[in-house]
Amino acid sequence: MKTGKELKINKFNEYNVIFGSINNKHPKAVFINISAWVDPRNNSEENYQRIIRNNHKKIKQVIYNRFVSKNEIFIKDRTIVDFDIRESGIKFGKRSFMNCEITIFVYEEIGETLDSVKNQLEDITQHIIDKVFECDDAFSYHKRKK
Repeated sequence: MKTGKELKINKFNEYNVIFGSINNKHPKAVFINISAWVDPRNNSEENYQRIIRNNHKKIKQVIYNRFVSKNEIFIKDRTIVDFDIRESGIKFGKRSFMNCEITIFVYEEIGETLDSVKNQLEDITQHIIDKVFECDDAFSYHKRKK
């Protein structure tokens, strides 16, 4: 029996964002999925592997810092970040798909549903977009491929 739930959030202009959980009634983990199309900002040949790795580290650091300053219901040491951009196909003038899935574990005594955690997930997502994606000098982000 499927008890999970996904919520598509249309609040973010240049990003496709989905929140979800495996078990809606008693979630042990929730996820944030941020996807977009990235376009290199300049024509110079750059080491995109290093840029992607640095963005991955920045996302993890932003989440960790957010949980240290505002520890609500999430376990700060149990977070999984899967940041994926295929570096082999990145070229100036061509958009490449970016997917970032963040799995956040919650304390077991939480009896809240995904709807009640939605505001906190929106806050975390806004924080990641502002501190990592919008400050990115290498890529611009778009909701659609063209």
